[in-house]
Parts: sequence; C-alpha cells; structure tokens
Amino acid sequence: MMASADGGATDISAAIHPLASVLASIGSSPAAPVTVAPEKTPAPEKPASTDAAVPAVTAPASSGSSAAEPASVAAPGAAPDLRRDAEAAPASPGASATGAAAPALAEPPKPAMDLAALKGAVDLYRKGDLAAADAAAAAIPDATSRRLLEWVAIRYMARDLGFARIDAFIRANPDWPTQKLMRRRAEEALVAERQKAAVVRAFFKGRAPLTAGGKIALARALIEEDKGAEAAALVRSAWRNDNFGQEMESRFLETFPELLEAADHRARMETLLFAEDWAGALRVANKAGGDAVKLAKARAAVGRSASNAAQALEEVPKELRKDPAYLFARAQFLRRQEKFVDAGKALTATPREAVRPDTADEWWTERRLVARKLLDLGEQKLAYDVASGMPADAPAKTRTDAEFHAGWIALRFLNQPLVAEKHFADIAKAASTPMTTARAEYWLGRAAEAAGQPAEEHYRKAAQHGITYYGQLARARLDWRDLPVRRVLRGELTLPDSVGALRAVRMLYEADARDVAQPLMADLANTLEDPGELDALARIPAEKGDARGLLIVGKAATQRGFPLDEHAFPTIGVPELNLAANAVEKPLVFAIARQESAFDPKVVSSAGARGLMQLMPATARQTAQRTGVGYDADKLTADPGYNARLGAAHLGDLVGDWKGSYVLTIASYNAGGGNVRKWIDAYGDPRSSAIDPVDWVERIPFTETRNYVQRVMENLQVYRCRLTERSTLLIGDDFKRGVNR
Repeated sequence: MMASADGGATDISAAIHPLASVLASIGSSPAAPVTVAPEKTPAPEKPASTDAAVPAVTAPASSGSSAAEPASVAAPGAAPDLRRDAEAAPASPGASATGAAAPALAEPPKPAMDLAALKGAVDLYRKGDLAAADAAAAAIPDATSRRLLEWVAIRYMARDLGFARIDAFIRANPDWPTQKLMRRRAEEALVAERQKAAVVRAFFKGRAPLTAGGKIALARALIEEDKGAEAAALVRSAWRNDNFGQEMESRFLETFPELLEAADHRARMETLLFAEDWAGALRVANKAGGDAVKLAKARAAVGRSASNAAQALEEVPKELRKDPAYLFARAQFLRRQEKFVDAGKALTATPREAVRPDTADEWWTERRLVARKLLDLGEQKLAYDVASGMPADAPAKTRTDAEFHAGWIALRFLNQPLVAEKHFADIAKAASTPMTTARAEYWLGRAAEAAGQPAEEHYRKAAQHGITYYGQLARARLDWRDLPVRRVLRGELTLPDSVGALRAVRMLYEADARDVAQPLMADLANTLEDPGELDALARIPAEKGDARGLLIVGKAATQRGFPLDEHAFPTIGVPELNLAANAVEKPLVFAIARQESAFDPKVVSSAGARGLMQLMPATARQTAQRTGVGYDADKLTADPGYNARLGAAHLGDLVGDWKGSYVLTIASYNAGGGNVRKWIDAYGDPRSSAIDPVDWVERIPFTETRNYVQRVMENLQVYRCRLTERSTLLIGDDFKRGVNR
C-alpha cells in the first residue's frame, strides 16, 4: 500500500473573477447580473470565514452544435484556426478573504448523434485506424469537436499523422492545452522525416527543442546554414546533459562524430552514472579514454552493491579520486557498509562545486540518508554538517528539503534556534507553494519560541494555509479550534455554448472518455489564471461523479494558491459505506483513499495493491474472513464500495492493534507494522506523553511514509469538515490518541 507523496493544498485568498474575461472574449454578456456577497471582515485574531456568494454559470439552450459554426470548415489535417471559441483574456487571482467564483458551466448536452460520432472517432484513433477516424471526424459539423479529435489523433497516432499536420494544429491553436506534449510529437516527426533546414528553423523559431531528436534536427539545420558554432554548442550540451537511450545515442555519434570530444564523453558518463544507467555509462566511458573505464566500473559496482565494489574503488587511480563520480561512490559504499561516520566525513569533504544541478537530487538523497543515520548514532553535529552542505544552485525542491533538515537538526538536536532560523527563513524566501510556506513559517515559529522570541506572527502566517499539515499544526499551536474550508455559494451567470478547451473536456466526459479528458484537465488546472474558470473546469468531473478528475483539478488549483478547497477534497470518491463493527470514522477512510489511489477505483500498484484503498489481496482476504464478508479478488477493483468496506475494517484492526493511535495506524498502513515497531524502538513511542509526536513523524526514516502520514493527517482534518459540516480542528487530539498519561 505504498503511496506517492503529494504537496498539500492551502488557504490562500484570491480575487473572484466571475468569468468576465471569458464573456468579453466571446462577445456575450451576462443575461442576469452577477452577484457576489460582500467580503466578511476578518476578526483580528484569526482569518475570516471563507464562504462567499459566487455566480453559477449556465449556457443558453441550443438546438444543435452547427448553428454557431462558420459556413466553411476544414477537415481533419487542415488544422483550422478555431481559437475564437476558446480565447479569454487572462485575469489575475488578486486577493480576497472570502472564497472563489464557482461557475457550474451547465452546458446542455449535444444531440445524441454528435456524441456517438465523437465517441466513435475517439475510439478509432485510439485503435490506430487513422483513415476511418479521419472520415468520422470530418463528418462532425461541430468545429470544437473536430479540433478536439485532431488533438486526440496527435496524442494517439502522431507517427501516422506526420510533421506537417501536427505543426499546423500547433500553429493554429497556440493556446490549446498540452502544448509540450504536441511539440514533442512534432519533434519526433521532424526527425523521422528529416525535414529541410528551412522547415526545422521555422518550427524552432523562438523556442528551444524539447527532445534529443529535436536537438539533432536543429543542429543539422544550423550546420546547413553554416552556423557550426551554434550547432556544436547545442550538440555538446545535449550529449553531456540529456539522458536518452542507446538508439538516440547512436544517432548523435553517426550525425556529429567530429563535434564530440573526450571531455564531452566524460561529462555524459557522469550523467549516466547518476542516472544509474550502468551499461550506458560504461559504453561512453570507453569513448572517453584514459582511466574513465575504471572510474565507471567502480561507480557501477558500488551502485549495484556488487561483491567487488571495494576492489573496484581501490583500482581507481589516485588522480581520479577527486572526481565527483568517485566521491559519490565512496560515500555511498561507506553508508552501505554501515560506516556512517566515515560516510558523513566523506560527504562533508566533497566540494560543493562537485555537485552539478542535474545531479543534486542524487547527492541530496545520499546526504539525507547519512544525516538521519548519524542522528540515530547521536552524531548530531556531523549530521548537521552533512545536511547543510548542499550548493545554492540545487533545484528548488531539493534545496528546500536540505534547508529543512539542516534547520530541524539545529533546532531539535543542537539547541541552536538562531542557526535553525536562518535555514527556515531561506525556505520562506524561496517558497512558491502554500505547503512550503506553511512548513517554513511553522518551524520559524518553533525556532522563535526556543530562542525566547515572539512566535505568534509566524504561526499566524502558517495558519493562513489551513488545509496543509503545517498550517493545521500552527492553528493548533495558536489554540485555534476551527478549520475554515472555503465553500462557495452560487448565483446566476450565463455563458455561451462554446468555451473552447473547457467545452472540449465536457464533450469527452459526455462521450464517456474521461481518461482522454484527464490530461487536458491537468494542463488547464496548472495554467488557467481565473478562479472562476478553474471552478468551471472542476465542475465537469464533479457533475459526472469522477472524484479522480475533480481531485486533479482541485489539488493543482489549491497548490497554486486558488481557493478551491472543496474540489481538492472530493466527497464523491467513496461509495456509501456499509461499515463493519470495528471500522474507523468515515473521514479517515476518505483521507486514506485520497492518498492511496487518488480515488481511482481500478488502479493496481506495482506491488499488487488494489483499488480505492490499495489493499493487498492477502490482507483483503484476511479482513473479509474476519468480518464475515465473502472474498472476491475481482471486486477489489470492480466494486469500490467493497474495497472501501474492507479497507475501513482493516484500518479498524490497525487502530485496535495500536491501542487507538492514529499516527501509528497510518504509518503501518503504508509501511507495515514491522517497520513501525522498529521506529518505536529507535525513536520512542509517540503514545508516550514524553515523546513529541510531531518530532516522531519527522524522524520516520522512509521519506514516502513520512510524507504519507503528514498528508493523511491533513486530509483527515479537512474531511471531517467536509463530511460532518463541522469546522473543528482536531489534529492536536489526533496526535494524542492512544497516549499513555
């Protein structure tokens, strides 16, 4: 039951734009006035309530889709410019304390024949029958439908479409979602067809290639235009930094043999070593010459935990022992030999400049593992030195985690709150998501408290992001017992019957092709700038009962700071439960399902966990037998209610096993009871009043499980509000469940 860590959502306010920009762009005006309730004035001691009146959106009745279309329309392949029914002037989120616009975008369904034709064409493209699919698409009179089908063709049959057709669609529809996906498809076709230099240069005018193949095509074009220096720089950069396979590697070597030098091969070797492509690294090492092969063999031996790893390290010449690949391999080898102090010293002796930005994630993973092991050994100072040694140009997410670890160790293990404050302040300055801001401000508050300084302002800043874990902890620290989840009250707003990509998403749902719609929704959720449009997008899967689609939109919106809390925590994802006698509260079931499967009832993990609650078949069988429910393996993915019932009963068993502790229950649901017992032995029992449960969670050595516990705890608080209509925050009480006083 392993789950992917996801970022928390937040309670950042945004201005409410009732889709005025959309109306302006399509030449219509509301049939009824838009009404928005006055903002509530926030009480001085805490954030305001989050309810606000916002407009619902309804489309006027339509007798058919063709009436609004131009007299002359192009068939698939001609890529007509149909932007007029999608364009909307962007609107800034702004700031508001009350909530978000919530247009329902209630568009009347198209005639059944149109939907059947759309579905038929989608199915044909997915099956690979281009001629039949194109014919079916050409027979549909609705222009947005045809444009949507051309996108479906690009997604599923790009190789058959050819470059010209893909390029025409991109040029005619620059605002259509998934631009990167389409550009990648175009670049692949560009290379396969060996397009002329003029065509290549025109395609890449004002934009850089996204793929290795695209870089080959552009470099060829540059050489034909006697721009050899530009071509060489492009080829060398791609060869050094891009992680592509052996086939593309051969293309580079065949096309540009004179442009690649030993230093380029050496740099590529390092890239592939850090990507753990051992065969590829050894292949390139042979081209680098010298002792590069010995270095690559040593790094690969350590990475594979080979029996000859120590010998391979010894065979690396002394002059190469300052190479980043060797330094990394040696530190990793020492850690795997459980020589954690030596590994820590090796890492702290590594110059920061040895860490390339594109290899920083691997370096940080090694540092984090070693730092945590050093804490277990009581080597707090060395642990801090290891954690604080990452370079400033590391990727933002990596840098944030490194700064947190350094600050947390300084605060909780070295009793140096002022040192910790600097690290947490660096996180706050660079924060770009509500979850990161809440994390930084919460720990700045803890550091201020430890230093005897005022902490309330930091907690208040974190508390603004109330649907995040650290925001909830901050509210508990302030003794705020409420958890506002922004809800929307809808008025009236009329929209015409064509709103471009939003309409395309709706049509896919009407055509029972929600899996095709989800990439469009995900891209729109990360690019739309108007809260009303985001809400309109979210209502499409909501109206169709698709909790997964709703979560895709809601999570993206709240992570970007838009106040669409309800959509980020769907209440349609778990069927009405017939709970067993010992089952846990319903909000915990939702909290687990949101994290485990993202409400996908059919998902099967690589480990074999199944369905909504990601139950392993053996666990499901045992739980079914104990609860007197007939076991049916197929129903774990076919019947979400069955899966949820068994999952809730299993959670109830775990709560009983851990004497009421939610922290231990959630951790064991993800990592297993054996690991949790090891952590209790190592870090103490969070059920003891002598143990800070927040610190205990931070000490969980598995990054996935640590994130999992935090996400489920935050989900639980929000789902209590969503499912019970009460806004009481109980995270402090949940941490104390099962505590022995």
